[in-house]
Amino acid sequence: MDKIFTAWCGLCCADCIPSNEAFFSLIRSLDDMLGKTQFEEYARLKSEKNPIFKEYLVFLKVLREIKSLQCTSPCRNGGGKSGCEVRNCAQNKGYDGCWECDGRRTCSLLDPLRRVHPNIDYHLELIKQYGPEEWFQKRRAHYRWQQDKTAK
Repeated sequence: MDKIFTAWCGLCCADCIPSNEAFFSLIRSLDDMLGKTQFEEYARLKSEKNPIFKEYLVFLKVLREIKSLQCTSPCRNGGGKSGCEVRNCAQNKGYDGCWECDGRRTCSLLDPLRRVHPNIDYHLELIKQYGPEEWFQKRRAHYRWQQDKTAK
């Protein structure tokens, strides 16, 4: 895989939900179709017999908030979280990524990522060992809920 998908923090951009174009294409299509069919009015009428449809506007708000999460390019190309402290730190130190930093194992900037991405430290070690272009085949699950319960 191309180095461009190795984020400054050691995540693989290609594994991240916000970079999944197919997912966001479906969300955009659903949002468009709901508008074109005037589903809000349909939900209002359906809610007379099925109260769950009273929550349609909440659903629509959540759908649009999910849509806003889309990352249009890898962080190395300006995508990702604007003002990312991890990216800023690595760049300010002249590093290609956190794997070059001796303080990465105890870095508090990585702590929020560690809560969601349990293999980030393992991935940083892989990148340090194999480089940002060659570590991809050895990576583990991206998100905590994807963890293989038998892997240690």
